[in-house]
Amino acid sequence: MRPHPAREWCVAGLIALLITWLYWWPLWLGGGLIGGDLYSYALPQKLYFAEHLQQGGLPLWHTWTGQGYPLLAESQTGVLYPPHWVTYGLFDVQTATNIVQIGHYIATFLAMWWLGRWLGLSARGANLAAVVYVCGWFPVRGSLDWAILGGLYLPLAVGCAEAYLHSGRWRYALGLSIAVGLQLLGGHFQIAFFTWLLLGAYAAVRLSGFLSAGACRPGLVFSEETTEDRGGTPRLSRAALLAAAFALGVMLAAVQLSATWELKARSQRATVGGEHLPFYGHLPPLYLTQLVAPWYWYDPAIDLDAALNRLPGCVPAATNRAEAHLYFGMIPLLLIVVGVALQMRRRALDRWTITWLLILLAAVVYATGWPLMVLQSVPGFNFFRGPARSGIVATLAAGLLAGRYFDTLRDGSRGRRWPSLLFWLTLLDLWWTPRVVSYAVAVGSPPIRQRDVSVVRQLLLKEDQPPRLFAPGQNLPNLLGVSQVPVYLGLGPQEYFDPRYMAPKVEPDDFHTYSPERVEWLRNGGVTHILSFERLELRGWPVEHVWTGFDPLLNPAWARFDEPVHLYRLNEARGRVFWNDGAPGDFAEITSYGPHHVRVRADSVRGGRLVLTELAYPGWQVTVDGELVPSPPTAGMFRAVDLSAGRYEVDWSYRPRSVYWGAAASGLAALILAGLTWVAWRSRLESTRTG
Repeated sequence: MRPHPAREWCVAGLIALLITWLYWWPLWLGGGLIGGDLYSYALPQKLYFAEHLQQGGLPLWHTWTGQGYPLLAESQTGVLYPPHWVTYGLFDVQTATNIVQIGHYIATFLAMWWLGRWLGLSARGANLAAVVYVCGWFPVRGSLDWAILGGLYLPLAVGCAEAYLHSGRWRYALGLSIAVGLQLLGGHFQIAFFTWLLLGAYAAVRLSGFLSAGACRPGLVFSEETTEDRGGTPRLSRAALLAAAFALGVMLAAVQLSATWELKARSQRATVGGEHLPFYGHLPPLYLTQLVAPWYWYDPAIDLDAALNRLPGCVPAATNRAEAHLYFGMIPLLLIVVGVALQMRRRALDRWTITWLLILLAAVVYATGWPLMVLQSVPGFNFFRGPARSGIVATLAAGLLAGRYFDTLRDGSRGRRWPSLLFWLTLLDLWWTPRVVSYAVAVGSPPIRQRDVSVVRQLLLKEDQPPRLFAPGQNLPNLLGVSQVPVYLGLGPQEYFDPRYMAPKVEPDDFHTYSPERVEWLRNGGVTHILSFERLELRGWPVEHVWTGFDPLLNPAWARFDEPVHLYRLNEARGRVFWNDGAPGDFAEITSYGPHHVRVRADSVRGGRLVLTELAYPGWQVTVDGELVPSPPTAGMFRAVDLSAGRYEVDWSYRPRSVYWGAAASGLAALILAGLTWVAWRSRLESTRTG
């Protein structure tokens, strides 16, 4: 394959920069995104990760959300994703988030452009394909911070596979391993799952001989002979090496996969049904009309979420406008429809077009959720929610098809420049038309910038013992740097979804409604403070008022610009550690508290069960005065230890075996990759010298 001229790469890079400025210019200037899951899910995780990373640690356990959960296993933080170590280790959380977002948009555009070039598109056709892919699927999902991160490696992995199958060069197989591994370490496995499906389907088509190298426009990009041309490596050997490269990439992420596998078996997604419905986040079949009539649906006057859930022909689950979004742009869609129609009329529909059309159609059909009626019992398919996310594959295929027909149009225009106008109109269309669909809004001064002057944060951090809040806005008060219930977790320990341990229901079902059962649940769960939107004294709560006012962090984050928030201390709160049925004079306090350890000084007159209101989870072990206690008991969902009368130093520490075994496998894969990379580099160096 001849090197792409530097000018073509520069043009593609400039277009990528233009796109990030067009969509996210406030982020370039230090602003940030708000809306959707950003402040209730993504940012609390990233802030916790960044704080501990900058303190010199790598947090595997999250202590701020509820009674804790395995941060690495939940995966979406990307604890072991190398770019995160640099960005979140050096910058404040908002700046780091902006760098990751912008950087991945640029890299994703270039990866898609590179894939288009390998598949035979001209530089301009590849530019259009990249615009369709990057601008058509990701900006609406700006509130889902994992989307662009995982989306980078979909075209990159397919491009490496095609490059290897075309050239037979090891470096592309090694590139596939790295792409597969990094995508998994990035943390969102559903896009990785779609990447695997696409890789398998595309490799099967290529290796079967149905689709040959350069089948789109032979000779446009490929200037050197292919492995097929020189009668080189047999198909079976190429398939085996490609499979080995893929397996090595999976092995590289073993440390992430082993932890998540352990959590999955103990999570609300262990079985289909109840809290876990794979159909959630589907694309209603009638909503596919957005492809041709977006103006009808993308109307700010329409409650789109409500409208989507009333459409006939939907699977039995809810959805929303961000999950169900699928729009390629009117011009790319027109190019595809007209191009395919003309080819069919001339009976000239080629195999390249057939391949990507079938991929596009399969992805769209799966997005409706209906195939899950059959596939929901199949491993992999039954783990994920949001079938409409397969639209990322449909958008990639649509981009490639549009780029191919754009090249055909340019060839037929005999040097005229008007086809270039279609490119810029597509970019404008994809920027303007779906803007109202996204939950994310870019602002110049995001609330997280005010964290250090948060009044509630300052008051809570003055407490002698680690506080725990009962507050509305699940997870958002984690931004204060304190633990909070109730929790919001997409993949979380089953205990948080078990009726035995969940907060008792009250009537009316309102956060501020008082009941003795609710108060007892709060005390047993280690809650020390309550943050509310109303004055609780008026409802009979056993609380002591601490503060009322406008918090610089919480009020903007909750969009409560005209109403204050209220902070209370819960009377007779047991705190984070206590003696169960303790006698007068019994004493327990936390003397050291971190993500991987908790140290407690305890004193009891008659002994009993010491309860730490943190989640009991595999990997946590306890020592008493330095001696390991085998198989410690639990108190419901909490950690506990039985002690006789006396004074003790009790230490709980997190030593997850799943992580250690996974780390060993990942380390071995990294060594193998490093060795193979060295061999490939030396081989290329020798061939250059002799050539």
